Formats: sequence, C-alpha cells, structure tokens
Amino acid sequence: MLEQTARAGTTITWSAIRKRLPALPRLHRDDESVLLWLVDDDRDQGEPLLSALVTVGDRQMHPRFPAIAEQLGVPARRASAQQRSTWNDEVLKAHQHWRHRR
Repeated sequence: MLEQTARAGTTITWSAIRKRLPALPRLHRDDESVLLWLVDDDRDQGEPLLSALVTVGDRQMHPRFPAIAEQLGVPARRASAQQRSTWNDEVLKAHQHWRHRR
C-alpha cells in the first residue's frame, strides 16, 4: 500500500490505511511506530523511507517520524525545522524512487 502511495505521489493517514485494510486493528501510537519501523527495516541501502508517507492530519509529519528515521540510520536531527526538512526530503525521495517501479 505504501509503495502505491509513493507511486501516486501522495501521502496517507492511519485512518485511510484502516479504511483500505479493515482487518487491521486500531493500534496504539507505539504500535504504529513499530509497524512503521518494520516497513523500512529491510529496505535496501539508500532506499528512501516509505514510512515517511504515513502522516497525520493534512499532510503533516507523523510525530514519531524523527525517532523512526534515527533508528533506521537516517539523521533527523533535533530541531523541529530540521526534522520537517528531513521528512520532506524522504517523502520526495520516496515519490521519485517509486514513481516508475511496478
């Protein structure tokens, strides 16, 4: 689903994910974080973080993105402006990377 989201050049919220996957139970934010980490844990070196495509509200960075990115080796820094910049970069890279893949 996140690869399709990347190909479409969009982002997705947890509520939209639950609508598309009705069998997915409502998750605690900690469990959401673990799931997002697992999405990217086995990605190839240099591939962008698909987890960056999961947002809150109207295309707002998921609050756990900086910690997830750091755990996956993508420096997200401490200042919120730098975190948003890292997040924007990962979203753009995911869109570009998956645009023409099938």
